[in-house]
Amino acid sequence: MCGFAGLYSPFKQNMVTEESVTEMIAPIYRRGPDDFGTWCDPQNGIGLGHRRLSIIDISHAGHQPMRSHDERYHIAFNGEIYNFSELKEDIEKLRIVDWKGHSDTEILLEYIASFGIQETLSKAVGMFAFALWDGQKRTLTLARDRVGEKPLYYFSNEESLLFGSELSCIEAVAKESLEIDRHALSQLVRQGYICAPSSIYKQVSKVMPGEFITFNSELTKDSKCYWSVAGVLKQPELSFEDDEQAVNELEKLFNQSLSGQMLADVPLGAFLSGGVDSSSVVALMQSKANAPVKTFSIGFKDPRYDEAKYAREVAEHLGTEHHELYIDENDLLNVVNDIPNVFSEPFADSSQLPMFLVSKLAKQHVTVCLSGDGGDELFWGYSRYQQTLNAWKRITGLSEFNKSAIKLLAKCLPIHALNMIGDVKSKGSMLGDKVHKALTLLDHKEFMNFYRDFLMSSYRDVGSLVIGEDDGFSQLSISDSECDYDSLNELMSTVDMTTYLPDDILCKVDRCAMGHSLEGRIPLLDHRIIEFALRLPSSYKARDKAKWLLRQVLFKHVPPALIERPKKGFSVPLDVWLRGPLKEWAESLLSSDKIEKQGFLNTMTLKRLWREHQAGVRNWSAVLWNILMFQQWLESREGD
Repeated sequence: MCGFAGLYSPFKQNMVTEESVTEMIAPIYRRGPDDFGTWCDPQNGIGLGHRRLSIIDISHAGHQPMRSHDERYHIAFNGEIYNFSELKEDIEKLRIVDWKGHSDTEILLEYIASFGIQETLSKAVGMFAFALWDGQKRTLTLARDRVGEKPLYYFSNEESLLFGSELSCIEAVAKESLEIDRHALSQLVRQGYICAPSSIYKQVSKVMPGEFITFNSELTKDSKCYWSVAGVLKQPELSFEDDEQAVNELEKLFNQSLSGQMLADVPLGAFLSGGVDSSSVVALMQSKANAPVKTFSIGFKDPRYDEAKYAREVAEHLGTEHHELYIDENDLLNVVNDIPNVFSEPFADSSQLPMFLVSKLAKQHVTVCLSGDGGDELFWGYSRYQQTLNAWKRITGLSEFNKSAIKLLAKCLPIHALNMIGDVKSKGSMLGDKVHKALTLLDHKEFMNFYRDFLMSSYRDVGSLVIGEDDGFSQLSISDSECDYDSLNELMSTVDMTTYLPDDILCKVDRCAMGHSLEGRIPLLDHRIIEFALRLPSSYKARDKAKWLLRQVLFKHVPPALIERPKKGFSVPLDVWLRGPLKEWAESLLSSDKIEKQGFLNTMTLKRLWREHQAGVRNWSAVLWNILMFQQWLESREGD
């Protein structure tokens, strides 16, 4: 696990110096504190820089940037190739190689030299991003893994190409050329993250998951997709003789994934929440391990929000070496100032805070930590899928007369009045908010727009918040006119796999882990498991319970009684804390003078949101947190 950066300037070769490359990799020290290196070819205007967190082959033989044996290629690589032994065998069948070490980077580079980039990407199993210089063709290729576990940003104009594992690499040398993208900011405010290929800056893009882009000496780019969720979904549906065969096949693929992901020359452990996904990872890890697996959980000191006991029960049953950290709002406030530098780009999933702290805990004991992310998208585990379908059925069944009557009734009972009726609250969602959410969905005709607004409908009446914004709601282009309800479920999970998973979940895991020089690995996102899950008949994903098939694998190792309970996300009670212990911190960031001077947000609208939230008549915690994370990020940049 590492980080890299570099620049390609064929027209202004004097831009490429050891100093400029070193400046670009300086901000990502935490991604790779064990070693760093630079390589420059001023004649061709190319420079690569690398920071290393040593995981496999921790000797100097794994030093990067790395040159191929035939001296044609140079690479800066971030991530892990789990099937490097298999790739090595393929190379040795073709030619004799005098290996310098046993790092996966060297093997990947020699595979490219032997078989080409596209064949290598199709064969490689892993999480990765890399920059590859071809000295013979004078081309630079940027590539990213299939689902986007590893990040890669780039900035290009007529004169040069800048790239790096984090946005801060580009900011280090081109900050004055960067302008905030108000459309991207609108996305951030409404959903908490920015969808690739966009970034917070107009001039900076992200390489898409499953994509590789080649720039020639004229800086013309050629982009190719080597893998996609949509491509997998075109393949025939799987069939099984019986349920047992399906369960055994998933367990086989799961164990195959873990065999690669448990390889490391440094201590290894796993995050454990006590839910289906993380418990499945830990259960199978423990079944393969010769000693107790180190597991890590986080809990809240306030018992109303604490679920750490469930993880502890699973850990005790499996016999892991379990570690816990209990936190409260003060712990979160102590680390919130680190967030802008950890994430580099503004990011606002509030679970970033406990994730950051549990990563810190894990780093005290291990260098690699596995997580259970991806199970909800692959096996339809999100409760919102069924909630969306239920709402869609009800609303499409209403007559136009009934819709008009509901709207008229709502005008007589405004949101704040409904919210004040008794104390009708559930997980921070008040009665008026729920009613208003239903109202915003009444007129939809297309399911995917309905799903989009179902997720973000609470922001529909925010008003004009980002000055000069476009519509911040992504326009989904998936046609659903001839789909039945099973395929609508598939559509929702597909949208999540191509947006929410890479741009929110995987971003959070990568940045929080690397913020503590910890490598995070995600066994369920082995592309062979993904392809299996995407081709499953729906009955194996949702039967009597969500994630049915994954549960059957887990229940071979853990009694159902330890797992079967209502699902709860990895989140913090922001609505309460923004009215209490986080209030002073938030108000300092939302100062009207500050907001007006910056010129990005509508002061009057923001004042209304804050006032309504503090009065308890609306729960604006989600949108307020998104704004606060932008403000925190912006202040950190203004202070540079």
